[in-house]
Amino acid sequence: MQAILTSLTNPVWADAEHTKIDCVITTTQFGDERLPFTADPNDVEPHGRAIFADLVAGKYGTISEYVPPALSDSSD
Repeated sequence: MQAILTSLTNPVWADAEHTKIDCVITTTQFGDERLPFTADPNDVEPHGRAIFADLVAGKYGTISEYVPPALSDSSD
């Protein structure tokens, strides 16, 4: 059974170089379960490349900018 993408939300660049996009998806295979997904133009799976292309084309709205993780203070 092939899963069909039913929703995609919260697209955000996964890195400062804009090479991958993190988002949250739902599919027919997992019902309402929200799944983290990283879209990559070089994904080995065709659906990963297609989702990346759709995101860049604006199909799912604006892609938020990458925000680097905060550095933890090692003195804690």
